[in-house]
Amino acid sequence: MQPFSLKYLLYILIALTAISCSNYQKVLKNGTPMDKLEAAKKYYQSKDYMRALPLFEELLGLYYGKPEREEIYYLYAYSYFGNAEYLLAGYHFNNFSVTYALSDKKEEATYMSALCKFKKSMPYELDQTQTKNAINALQSFINQYPNSTYVANCNDKIDILRAQILKKIYESAKLYHSLGYYKSAMVSCSNAIDDYPDMINRTELSFLIVDAAYEYANNSIENKQEERYLDTLDRIATFNKEFAKTGEYTKEINKIKEKTEAQLAEVKNIK
Repeated sequence: MQPFSLKYLLYILIALTAISCSNYQKVLKNGTPMDKLEAAKKYYQSKDYMRALPLFEELLGLYYGKPEREEIYYLYAYSYFGNAEYLLAGYHFNNFSVTYALSDKKEEATYMSALCKFKKSMPYELDQTQTKNAINALQSFINQYPNSTYVANCNDKIDILRAQILKKIYESAKLYHSLGYYKSAMVSCSNAIDDYPDMINRTELSFLIVDAAYEYANNSIENKQEERYLDTLDRIATFNKEFAKTGEYTKEINKIKEKTEAQLAEVKNIK
């Protein structure tokens, strides 16, 4: 009895799907503009964006120059967003805000355009161009609508994106050190700290600068070692000036200082 019931239910579902597809094709091919608009809204409300989109697209032409077109375009952009097609959604939200500059939905559309850029941002391991574009778009919205209810949300998203960029820069700087590219590590870590005052793990990066300076000097040719060991001692002094009170990396820094001074004395004795 149970297999029969399941089989019967399957037949019913197939039949209902066929009827639904038939009705959709009928409206799409032969429906009046009003029929298509009603069907498009119905599919939109049920989150069936794949069916709503072709209808809205046709309706944009059918209602060109008419008041109804504003709402159609608004729902058309949201259909792309609901379908996770953020590139197209962002384009249409931006175009909506330009086309309907006097609309009471312009602020929302401008925000949604920026939100689409946020949705397109890449994980920190990948290129962060889209992330920077999203930050610029969200900040542009805040500048344009400083009293908007969306401002707090924009600021939260900017914080998320900025943390992502800082993570990318931090990991890249560490990678140079891990690979033994000590000169590049010094430059990369220094740039990260100088360019981003709120850089994550700032103390660690500052320590890596000192460690990289020592390794760079230690692996240099003899006639370059003295000046590079002296540079290491300068970097140790800079580190201690900023972080000595924290106690972080104290043992490691002192050990590097001892080794540097010993190596420097040896180099001077050779001369």
